[in-house]
Amino acid sequence: MRKLFIFLTLSAVVFIGGYFYYLPEVRWQNGAQAVGGYPYQIGLTNVIIIPCVTTGYPPICEGGTLCYTLDVARCTGPTGHSDVSGTPSGGMGSNALFLNTAIIQAGLTSGGQLIAGGMSPVLMDSGVLASSGGCSGCTAKSGTTDKFFAWFKKLDKYIIAGFKGN
Repeated sequence: MRKLFIFLTLSAVVFIGGYFYYLPEVRWQNGAQAVGGYPYQIGLTNVIIIPCVTTGYPPICEGGTLCYTLDVARCTGPTGHSDVSGTPSGGMGSNALFLNTAIIQAGLTSGGQLIAGGMSPVLMDSGVLASSGGCSGCTAKSGTTDKFFAWFKKLDKYIIAGFKGN
């Protein structure tokens, strides 16, 4: 019985360690697959995020390099936009505008890296944004590997949160 317990414990440690080792790679693969379906794609490293703000009278949108292309309503509206720039590492361009909610969903931070795709080379708020922290705009897939990682992600949250009733 003791040998079985040790074997199951070691198996669980290896299994969970492998999950956390491959998780960022799987996120990048899913993001790259999602981005590949858009006509305009961008890849950046050493990302700099500059929020767009309205200033002056009459109000205009300012902040990053591309913020002036937005009208005042989209500049700081309910979701707002940010100018994201960095060192090009693939795709077209070195900056684009993203919704602040998409930046948060993707877990993008200054100094990080991203891959994104959209319908416009400047305004990519209707596309996909992926970073090592996650993906915004990616859709779920039905492959066996994706189902397994989705199931294990739910299990992972349960393990970390603790057991029910405690």
